[in-house]
Amino acid sequence: MLQENQGRPHLICLSEHRMGKEEMKDLSFPGYKLANCFCCKTYSKGGFCILARNDIIYQAINLNKLYKEKVFEISALTIHTCSTKVILCCAYRSPSENPNYFVQHLEKTLKLIYQPTVSLVIC
Repeated sequence: MLQENQGRPHLICLSEHRMGKEEMKDLSFPGYKLANCFCCKTYSKGGFCILARNDIIYQAINLNKLYKEKVFEISALTIHTCSTKVILCCAYRSPSENPNYFVQHLEKTLKLIYQPTVSLVIC
């Protein structure tokens, strides 16, 4: 498995996928599984997802109560390795929306999921 995955990214974050939840179930990237995603319900465009390589151990973090379409969209994972734990957050704000609202909610979310012994990566 190690040789097969050599040189391949552990995680892939895709934005503006324009798919609904049902379409996401059919998303196929050989060697990867859909780890977490955000799909717009009101708007036809947008959305993002996080794909994890098949050998990565992760747990999706449910942040559905915190997002607001176009204004503050977020998805996250906790990734477990032998020596460390990492939280990966993928966040988006439409350029036409209020940046202050986005920053305030990002800060609130980070306070909610922050753990002093865990590394945090924001995309």
